[in-house]
Amino acid sequence: MTGTSFTASATVKVLVVDDSVLMQKLMTQIIDSAPGFKVIGVAGSAEEGWDAIQALRPDVVTLDLELPGRHGLKLLARVLKQDPLPVLIVSAFGGPGADNTIQALELGAIDFIEKPDGTTHTLEGFMSHLVAALQRAAASRKMIAAAKQMAQLAQPRMVPPREPARGAKAALIAIGASTGGVPAVQTVMRDLAPLQLPISVVQHMPPGYTQRFAERLATATGLDVREATDGMRLKPGMAVIAPGGPRHLEIEDRRGELTCVLKEGPTVSGHSPSVDVMFHSVARSLGPQAFGILLTGMGRDGADGLLAMRKAGAETLIQSGETCVVNGMPKAAFEIGAAERVVPLDQIGAAIGQLLSERPSQRTA
Repeated sequence: MTGTSFTASATVKVLVVDDSVLMQKLMTQIIDSAPGFKVIGVAGSAEEGWDAIQALRPDVVTLDLELPGRHGLKLLARVLKQDPLPVLIVSAFGGPGADNTIQALELGAIDFIEKPDGTTHTLEGFMSHLVAALQRAAASRKMIAAAKQMAQLAQPRMVPPREPARGAKAALIAIGASTGGVPAVQTVMRDLAPLQLPISVVQHMPPGYTQRFAERLATATGLDVREATDGMRLKPGMAVIAPGGPRHLEIEDRRGELTCVLKEGPTVSGHSPSVDVMFHSVARSLGPQAFGILLTGMGRDGADGLLAMRKAGAETLIQSGETCVVNGMPKAAFEIGAAERVVPLDQIGAAIGQLLSERPSQRTA
């Protein structure tokens, strides 16, 4: 293990855990050249990584999952059990690696990026993605600390609820999430499963991962969870995950049948697929027959769409700041009046169940 000390308080201290000396050197060069970041040490195994974390107390850790003995996931679980330290997964994810990545996100890794392979993932792209991911991780570190402080001072502020729409059926639950969203989506969908309502999800994730994400959600929740395809029909007890890539997911009501529509187009709110695009489509097609839920994430994707849903008569909820990994998207929605209710993560399912019980018409499809 090697590294240098760095005392500037404004600098984010990074520990690189990777068994490749070449990657250690490459990442150190990239990180040290990024303003506000400094590599304070490198480690080549899970054991070295654990010791370095205890000794150096980094602000952010980059972690290769394919460490000797395949102990990357074990190290991640050990670190996050001790302290919610932002851990950025930097690994090779082809084939079975995608499942390891989803498991890492479920455990609480802040984000992930793929190592360069000279084809799809070039060195130039890796450099820009690494710096951007480190910036998100650094921001999440500050937000986690602020949320802890706010949670100690006061209970989350609740938005006064609107009277539920009378005579409206609950046809769909639409969920949007980004950074920190994998375990959050799993928690909410598990709690919503007994309601047997159709669910659509946009979780910011690149191609190659949403299929595995859907499969793991199906196992964890007992719902029929699938990666959305164009023309797929949504049924009660079924959930669809927007596929990663250049297409946006929209939900249309076609003669009483909820239908997935995938459309190519530019990024919206910086993303494709975009939560805003899905929420706007739900607002147009279903109005008061829907629920909108916006979970943890960086930026503001979903805020404008959630406001459109509220104006169309839908019930809208956001995850409370102190339970978010990154309170960016929910906060943006709150600031523009898009959220009717601010709810802790583990109470969102119960809140929707309560809202359903208050409606005179209980039909679900």
